[in-house]
Amino acid sequence: FNRRSFFFRTTTIAVAASSYATISHPKAALAATTAALNQETALRQWKDSVATIDNLLENWDTITSGGGSQKEIGISGDTIRKELGTANFGKDVSPLFQIDKAFKVLRENDEIDLVEFTELSEEFAEVLAQADSMAYSANFAGGSGNPSSNKPKVFTEKARKEVKSLQTIAKSLDKLL
Repeated sequence: FNRRSFFFRTTTIAVAASSYATISHPKAALAATTAALNQETALRQWKDSVATIDNLLENWDTITSGGGSQKEIGISGDTIRKELGTANFGKDVSPLFQIDKAFKVLRENDEIDLVEFTELSEEFAEVLAQADSMAYSANFAGGSGNPSSNKPKVFTEKARKEVKSLQTIAKSLDKLL
């Protein structure tokens, strides 16, 4: 009995238990994931998320300077990721953290165009992941490869471009709500 087999068995048991609970009691499993969210709290989380995106772009240079693994050159992908809710550092949590759960609740509103909302929320999640990827890459850039294209600043600028796209999608989503 070694660590690898222990980890495999523990993981298998956890996945099996989770799957059993989800399959045998799907309504209870869904309720557990969205218990704290209702239309009002989900909409508040969304409005706060839009404000966070706007603030990030408005104060980009201040937010992205310093901290993180690239603090010696004054750029931090981690601070972008924290604002995007994709990395949790400290006690403050971005409203974008687990925004997908808010989308699931907001999707239940009978007054919105379900197809358009679903398409835009999926696009939002995709662009959010791309922005996170670029910000994450900024933390490790500069070690090898072409020095002109493998710099933290290049990746933070790519992240900014993605966040601008995110803002555009957010405005479209906001109109639906």
